[in-house]
Parts: sequence; C-alpha cells; structure tokens
Amino acid sequence: MAGDPLEDVQQLHADAATVRPGGRTARVGEAVIDATLAELAEVGYGALRIDAVAERAGVNKTTIYRRWGNKVGLVSTALIERRGELLPPADTGTLRGDLLELLKEIRLGLQTPWIAALLRETGPRTAENSDLYKLLDAFWPARFRASGAVLVRAVERGELPPGTDPDFLLEMISGPLYFRLLMLGRPLDDAFLEQTADFVLNGAHARPPTADQ
Repeated sequence: MAGDPLEDVQQLHADAATVRPGGRTARVGEAVIDATLAELAEVGYGALRIDAVAERAGVNKTTIYRRWGNKVGLVSTALIERRGELLPPADTGTLRGDLLELLKEIRLGLQTPWIAALLRETGPRTAENSDLYKLLDAFWPARFRASGAVLVRAVERGELPPGTDPDFLLEMISGPLYFRLLMLGRPLDDAFLEQTADFVLNGAHARPPTADQ
C-alpha cells in the first residue's frame, strides 16, 4: 500500500538537502516538477498520467516512481515547491492598500493555469476526490494564513476593531473573486478589485465579525 503522500514530500525534501545544488538530480527534479504543473494545467489532476509527465520531462517513468512514489506524492511536491512563488501581499501602510495587493495576489493565483485546473475539479469532499483534497490541504492552509496576516496587521494598527475575525474577513474578500471568475467567467479587472475591497471594508467597520461568532 502506498505511503502517505505528505510523508513522501517530506522525504523528497530530505533527499534534496543532500543533493549538490545545480547537480543532475536537482535538474531532473526541476524538470519533473515543471512537467507536472504543465500537465496539470492542460489535463487536470484526474487525467494526469505519470507516463505523460515523464515524456514531457525527458526522464524514465521509473525515476518518478522511485523518487515520488505515486501521482499524489508527485503533485503534492509540485504544489509545495511552487507555493513560494505566490508571495504574501506587500505592506503598503494602509489597510485598503494592503487589501488591494491581496486581491491582486488572489487574482494572479486564480489565473495561474495549474491552480485553475485544480479548482475546476473541486467540489464537496467525498471518498472519490479525497486524493485531490489531500493536495489542496497541503497547499491552501499555509497560503490562507499568509494572506490573513494582512488583517491581523490591520487590527494591530487600529484600522480594524479589536476582536475582528481575520479568517471570516478573508473568506468575504476572496469569495467574490472565485465566484466571478470560476462561476460567471467574468474578468477580474482593477475596478472590481477596488469595489470588493471597499465593500468589505465598509462592512467590517459597520459590524465587525468577531472570532466568537
């Protein structure tokens, strides 16, 4: 029986720490990760095949099975490797400015092909899509915490009332973008981002959501 995919990821990072930077093993790993995300963007997670990734990366499929174990371990690693490319929003000095930067980062993520491919396959958690949610659970929580730092900082600066629930506000901020792009197919232009930021800010100040609600 295959091992836990996240343990496979941890083992991969442990192995990578002993590899000479720029060496062949590192180059192969980078090629496979790039190929995995390219395949994911084109066909989605359900249709992704190790054979296709190996062909695109120019490696033998046994190399992939030996280092990553299975499809879940491979894609989990790819997501974790690329998670750092989605940087936390900058500190602009004001909450409104921070929210606009955060919304731009969310927009960039939604427009990233491999992220969009994963989101298109999501739905209610079931036994059938448990592997997919293992991938998402390895990716989104850390991203969610990094984004929420914007709101925690705003409370500390006095721009939001004490006791404001940053998780709830973050859901209110990001939800409109997901719905507009994925459900309605409408563009996420700057005017929409500004409208979203102002609407959430007005609501937060009128009746701030608290963590105990």
